[in-house]
Amino acid sequence: MFGRRIKAAMFSTALATVLAGTLAAPSAQAAPSAAAAECGVRAHDGRLWCGNHADAPTRYRPVHESDVNGLLKSSFSYFTCWSPGGLHGGGNTTWYRTVPDWSVDGTEGYVPADWVFTPSWFDADPSKYGLRRC
Repeated sequence: MFGRRIKAAMFSTALATVLAGTLAAPSAQAAPSAAAAECGVRAHDGRLWCGNHADAPTRYRPVHESDVNGLLKSSFSYFTCWSPGGLHGGGNTTWYRTVPDWSVDGTEGYVPADWVFTPSWFDADPSKYGLRRC
């Protein structure tokens, strides 16, 4: 029992340390043009493959008030679907669902569109370009 409490405390501390530097909104200038150029829905799997800001927190629901459930460590990822949600720094309400690289419980999570290198015209209606709505 004592060992479990120590492990839980260590896990909580590690999670807080990892997330402390990741919750600020990314700079729009940080988007590499090569990753943005490769952004699109692939016909073979229907997923959006796109560059994104590394160390993006994922959330259970598509709103900033939702708990963080994981961390997207990679800078090129796939997104399974999109959902309307809370307004974010990109000036819209589009959020993309993905499987985080690190997860609290193995569930998918949502990332706001301003963390993904999608163009604003894509964010306006991702279904129009082949990405299903969640």
